[in-house]
Amino acid sequence: MAFKQQSNTFTDSFVDSRLEYVDSFLKEIDNIIDFEKLRPILKKNGIGTKNVCGVKAYDSVLMFKILLIQKFYNLSDKKAEQGLNVNLLYLRFVGMSLEDLAPDSTTIGRFRNSLIKNKLYDKLFENVNQQLEDAGLIASGGKDVLIDATLTKSDNNTIKNKNKEQKSESRKKVEADNKAIDLLLQEELEKKKPSRKIVDRLLKKKAFNSKTLKNEELDEIQDIDTKDIETSKKIIDDEDDSYDHKDKVDKDIRTGYQAGKKQYATGYKNHIATDADSGAILETITTFANTSDISTIDTFVEELGDDIKSLGADKAYKSKEIDELLKEKEIENNVCLKETKKMSAEDRKNQRENEKLKHKIRAKVEHTFALIKTTMKQSTTRFIGLVRNNLNFTITCIAANLKLFAHKKIKLQNESVRW
Repeated sequence: MAFKQQSNTFTDSFVDSRLEYVDSFLKEIDNIIDFEKLRPILKKNGIGTKNVCGVKAYDSVLMFKILLIQKFYNLSDKKAEQGLNVNLLYLRFVGMSLEDLAPDSTTIGRFRNSLIKNKLYDKLFENVNQQLEDAGLIASGGKDVLIDATLTKSDNNTIKNKNKEQKSESRKKVEADNKAIDLLLQEELEKKKPSRKIVDRLLKKKAFNSKTLKNEELDEIQDIDTKDIETSKKIIDDEDDSYDHKDKVDKDIRTGYQAGKKQYATGYKNHIATDADSGAILETITTFANTSDISTIDTFVEELGDDIKSLGADKAYKSKEIDELLKEKEIENNVCLKETKKMSAEDRKNQRENEKLKHKIRAKVEHTFALIKTTMKQSTTRFIGLVRNNLNFTITCIAANLKLFAHKKIKLQNESVRW
């Protein structure tokens, strides 16, 4: 396991010898894909061979590798600049010599923005996946596809585009709605035998009211419907970047509900379609946090087309419309079934037993999110706006796929050595 030879200076040979026995997945990635095949795409990023001062610009493939390093190790632009100046492993992976000056944080940020401006990040994702498929790492043809979503939190949740009068009106509306709920709660609790289900439902309604009213107000101010996935898709397609360098307030931020944790969180929702066999991410889209998970299935089915043999997802994706769509497309339906209140204990037990295989297969998509959010520490976002967060998550998915297969290859090599 070693980096591909890129130059033959004395210092490069010294670096190679120092890294020879370092155990890192970075050393395997160059053997998984050919970065030179990305060069025709990256050449269209609008950054020429020289900058405005006439100084030679950094190589576009090198710059893209820096973006991957950031995702592998959760580095800001500033930390990436510092890392390239002190970390031999980073330096060798991107193809720099000890004699080269590392790009500064501004250059890294400018390069990333060029990928938005020229709509290149999706093309890079497709090219990398095609190379993985050509190498036999991702099976071609019909795939068993798993779909899921996760909410990526953002700390930039202060909306400053409302004056004091607007804020006061919002507060009054929340208080009035919550008072009505409090009265219903009081009536229920005064009964001889209060219903725990009714009390729990009212408390949840009160929490929902306070948390999601902000979404409705922002939608009204911005004249959009963020619950509709078509809104997210149009903003991304139109490159409607809401980032304002002077303001730096995220106007695309929304509050969504995390069913698994049974709590509300502010940020964006990232949706993925993965290959059940290899674990690779096949398609991805970022939406507002309050966009329904189930609405993405149409998009994924349309994008993947004949590549889908079967589709699996958790019970949140179960609906009559989805069942009809999958039947029409002749896709095997492995969406988990919901349990109903009317079911008998015996029926519930039988259904759970029958659904075990589906749940076991579906759990594989959780491993992908574990890689992204836990191992790569991408559980929060440092970017503002839906467009920039979509770019960020797409690059994260490229990095996740490369890291996944690099580790798989290392594991196979280690097993062959044992035998």
